[in-house]
Order: sequence, then C-alpha cells, then structure tokens
Amino acid sequence: MNKFIELPVLRDEETETVLVNIASIGRIYPDPQNTRRSMVELNYQSINDAPVHLEVELPYETLRQQLM
Repeated sequence: MNKFIELPVLRDEETETVLVNIASIGRIYPDPQNTRRSMVELNYQSINDAPVHLEVELPYETLRQQLM
C-alpha cells in the first residue's frame, strides 16, 4: 500500500501543492539559505541523470515530524 504526502513545493517563485509518494523520498535536509524551507531529495533521477530535489515551503523540523 502506497502512502502519499502533500508538499507545498516552490516552483518559479510560486508555491504549488504536489502529491509525493513517501517511498520515493530519499532524504530531507534544511535549506541552507532559508530556515523556513526544506529540501527533499527523491530516490529517482531526472532524464539527464541528475538527482531530483524539491524545495518545500516547510521548516525542516515540521517536515521531519510529518514524515515520522
């Protein structure tokens, strides 16, 4: 059974809600430039073999607690 989480992701200076499969989340870490944002690295790569990162409009601790 897949579980999903809705994440407020920043794209092109606007925030949109994205549904992400929890099983595809590799790691999360605080955004080094903004304490109110987190970075989510997904377990898969883009078409050009670059890792996929999402800039999430949630503080790191809040996001971490939601995933536990």
